[in-house]
Amino acid sequence: MIEPIAVFNNVALYGDSEFTTNGSYGLALTSNDGSQITSVRWEQLSGPALSLLASNSQTIGFDVLEAGNYALQAEVTTSAGAQQNTQQLTYEFAAQQSDVTVANLRLDHTVTERAKVSLRVDSFNNDIGTASITWKQVAGPAVLDFQSQGNSAFFNAPAVTKDEVIKFETTVSFTDGSNSIDASFITINDTQIIDEAYFPNSNIITSEDVHAFNADSPYKNAIESCVYTNTLNSTCTFGNLPLIGQQFTAPTIDDILDRTLVSHDWMGKRFRQYLEQSAAGPDMLKLLRGVTAIVISYDVRPSFYWAATGAIYLDARNFWLTPEERDTLNEVPDFRSGFSGDLKFRVFWRYVKNNAPYMPGQSFSSAARETRTFDALEADISWLMYHELGHANDFFPYDVWAGLSNSDDPLSFFRSNGTNSDIMITSFPLSSSEMKGLAQVSFAGETATNAQKAYVGSDIETFFTPDIASSYYSYLNEREDFATLFERFMMQYRLGASADIGIINTQDNPNLLVTWGQRDRFNHISIRDRAQFTVSNILPELGNIEALQASLPEAVQLRRNVSWLDNINLSESVGTESVIQVPYRLEKAATVEETNLHIGRPALPER
Repeated sequence: MIEPIAVFNNVALYGDSEFTTNGSYGLALTSNDGSQITSVRWEQLSGPALSLLASNSQTIGFDVLEAGNYALQAEVTTSAGAQQNTQQLTYEFAAQQSDVTVANLRLDHTVTERAKVSLRVDSFNNDIGTASITWKQVAGPAVLDFQSQGNSAFFNAPAVTKDEVIKFETTVSFTDGSNSIDASFITINDTQIIDEAYFPNSNIITSEDVHAFNADSPYKNAIESCVYTNTLNSTCTFGNLPLIGQQFTAPTIDDILDRTLVSHDWMGKRFRQYLEQSAAGPDMLKLLRGVTAIVISYDVRPSFYWAATGAIYLDARNFWLTPEERDTLNEVPDFRSGFSGDLKFRVFWRYVKNNAPYMPGQSFSSAARETRTFDALEADISWLMYHELGHANDFFPYDVWAGLSNSDDPLSFFRSNGTNSDIMITSFPLSSSEMKGLAQVSFAGETATNAQKAYVGSDIETFFTPDIASSYYSYLNEREDFATLFERFMMQYRLGASADIGIINTQDNPNLLVTWGQRDRFNHISIRDRAQFTVSNILPELGNIEALQASLPEAVQLRRNVSWLDNINLSESVGTESVIQVPYRLEKAATVEETNLHIGRPALPER
């Protein structure tokens, strides 16, 4: 059992009580009388600046970088029935200077009962990669399905009957003989979860910290109740939460942020920065007319558009710039990482710009506390949003917005009217049954047949190249075919980023030599008509799409028997079977379109 470090009437404070420089620390609040904490607002009163990025949460985690005296204040509101009580709590502490080796277990935070949780241990002054790490839960109700991987740990929070605090501890033994111990506090919220509701029914437990980014948004109540909760079990009508395009022909950034939900306020700030500074920003303002709301949360994975709510759900991993922002993210591995394990080939993809990797691009070390550039943020967000908003404007294209009634809702309208991707696949069908079957293995987790297990890169080339798909992922279904084609056109047109696709054998091919590959396949002569149909139906404001296509680079071949990573600058002279020359984020480069998947989003409800 954890003892509180302080008690303020009916609120108990848990966390660290001794502080030294360069350490990671946490403070957590629960009620001690059965009442519910309904709101929290943390702020720093004094001391060297701390980065408090979860200021609306019951738990905060932060690093102390300087010695000194600190004071934090939390304004806490509790409720019991109709009675509410608000009080301000102040906690003071002193941090001492220290130069010893430190392990940093991040990040103390609040989770919902039954949710997936991650922790990561780093060290600012030693090599965590070669260290021996021991994990131990030392207090609180036992977590479920605990597993560790490298310097990270993952588990499921247990169901609880009241808010509980758990404590994890890591002991890190470094190869130089030094040792360090650090602890992290996690608050588990007891909350109402309806198992038959939209998200829990798909094994998704949402964070109770998600809130309207703009507290004074006229749609605050609607987006907080209609989009991302553990009790949502019916689709809100457009009278309650309309598409943005029903209200605004030319929405402003503030109009968009009025429809934005975040788990941490920094995510909304980065979203604003992106919309203000990116060359793609004006496109996004137009495309966002096709949604009811935007969710950016630390626990969304994978990103997806969902016709049940008309909203897009964006993984906050795409939005961070500072290491402190990165610390707040949930790093539970994507469940799809095991797909395709029985196949002898992979189909890689990436974006290249100015003869350099664009997405995925430069790797940023979490242990080194590196700050990401805006260019990297722009690359990560742009392809994702073009893709997700391609979906949104497939389900709700510009020519239907004015005709929607207040009694309509996103799910019913979709089921009654269909999509433009249905029309595209009828007019421009894909023909390869082999690729369609393989896509179900790679992206939907189907079991590979013996014939599929025997296919190698040359077989895939034979199946794929005569067809008119822009990507392997296009074969999953017509929705992904439509959105991926739009995404790849827009990334080249607006940002000058070329999409590469490469078929690679996985057997005896350590240098990732390319069997067949192509750049800017979306602009291949055989695919232009379906690309024109797609783009003109999603973003007609672009004008003459055929003329735009003529101005864009034509599809060009990657070099056979040259490594995937040496096929970035196609003007460079390299030999066949070359070794990998280009520094690259290999763990992403070697995935099979997995950063572009939505499998795992909640299923559309039957009612």
